[in-house]
Amino acid sequence: MAAYNFLRRLNVDAGADVKQAVNAEVTTYRRRYGWTLLFIGVGVIAVSIFTQSSVSASQSAAATPADAHPEFPAGEGRETVLRLCSQCHSANIILASGQDRVGWENTITKMARLGAKGNDEDFSDIADYLTTNFPATAVKKVFVNMATDKQLADLLGISQDDAKAMVVYRDKMKGFTSIEDMKKVPGVDAKKIDAVKDRLIFGAGSTKPATPAN
Repeated sequence: MAAYNFLRRLNVDAGADVKQAVNAEVTTYRRRYGWTLLFIGVGVIAVSIFTQSSVSASQSAAATPADAHPEFPAGEGRETVLRLCSQCHSANIILASGQDRVGWENTITKMARLGAKGNDEDFSDIADYLTTNFPATAVKKVFVNMATDKQLADLLGISQDDAKAMVVYRDKMKGFTSIEDMKKVPGVDAKKIDAVKDRLIFGAGSTKPATPAN
């Protein structure tokens, strides 16, 4: 009986050892599996974030050129106008006055003679776009960031002293970017600015010398 009990105890102890070893293996496996899933999850999230960031950056980069000149309406020929007409001067000069088809064609011919790089199709697209979006008009427009105090006084119907104060404020602020900026000038009559808002052009309007074609 004692021998039997001894053997039985051996079997029980052996079974306990096996069970303990199995439990240890299961615990180790679960831990390894859990860490593996964690690393995979982190990797997937990182790749997803990187992909979304890349797409967003690409979309932003693609949108930037189109938003650089919101004053130019969308349409066929727009990008050609901005690309070719900016070679010699600010594209904003186009906003200063409209022309009919003949007028724009004459201007384009002058551009080509002065060295604008483009083919017949480019120049035809430019003529179509400008004739459609910037037709002849009797309204004379003014580049507010280049205007003299006299020009501003005549345009807004204000005294020259007030116009001089506006020029001083404008230069201190390094130029106006919008009508709202003009309205911030101390003592300015906002209603007079609103009355001529269709004649105001913001941004650069200065030209740079064109290189004649050889």
